[in-house]
Amino acid sequence: MKNLLMLFALIVLGVSFNSCEKQLDVEETVTAKINSPTEGATMTNGTSLNVNVTFTDPTELHNYSIVVLDENTNTTVLNLTGHTHNTSYTLDSTIILSVATSSAFKVTAIGTNHSGETATDVVNLTVNP
Repeated sequence: MKNLLMLFALIVLGVSFNSCEKQLDVEETVTAKINSPTEGATMTNGTSLNVNVTFTDPTELHNYSIVVLDENTNTTVLNLTGHTHNTSYTLDSTIILSVATSSAFKVTAIGTNHSGETATDVVNLTVNP
């Protein structure tokens, strides 16, 4: 009887340890994803550049910024900033490209959440006259 009681205690103890799983903390992570244009794209003068960016955060976004820079002239050709409380937000904007010489352009998207985390995505492209 003593052995049976001891065996029962060990089984209960074993089941107790197995049922305790460590909870994994879900880290809050903001993302910024430039959907368009694609890295290394080549475009021509006078065409439309579609800039499409999606920002996400599992809890809540805060601020966002999208900048398109003509690196040859150091001119900002698009500057969008804003504030949102969504968990996902997509911006879509189109500009007409105007260059006199072959130019390197950089699209930068930055998103932040209410915890202060920041995500950045960068795409480089070339615009030919």
